[in-house]
Amino acid sequence: MSLSENLQGMLVELEEAAGIAIVGMDGIIVEEKKRDSQMDLQMLGAEFSGLFKSAGKLSESVEYGEVSELMSSTDRSIVILRRVTAEYFLMLIIRHDGNLGKARFVLRRALPLLKTEL
Repeated sequence: MSLSENLQGMLVELEEAAGIAIVGMDGIIVEEKKRDSQMDLQMLGAEFSGLFKSAGKLSESVEYGEVSELMSSTDRSIVILRRVTAEYFLMLIIRHDGNLGKARFVLRRALPLLKTEL
């Protein structure tokens, strides 16, 4: 299964998802799927890649280990960042009232498939 097919499957499975993307640590999106064509995943990927790198440096500096997941919650949405490889992470945006546990489970389950594609 291709990256595109994997992301589309996750988007279908998570009805509350607004968008999902594979993002390089440089902030460039490799593949994306979204429900709203106006959503700027490119900008989100660029901004959140910096946050992911900063969190990683902080975690290493206090010897807590490698960051595998970050979440940002606002009154409108939840953004989940999940490391796939050292060079890529998965970014999922769901509605603020979405099922966070299911979203995290779907991401965790998809990791082995995504790793083989990257």
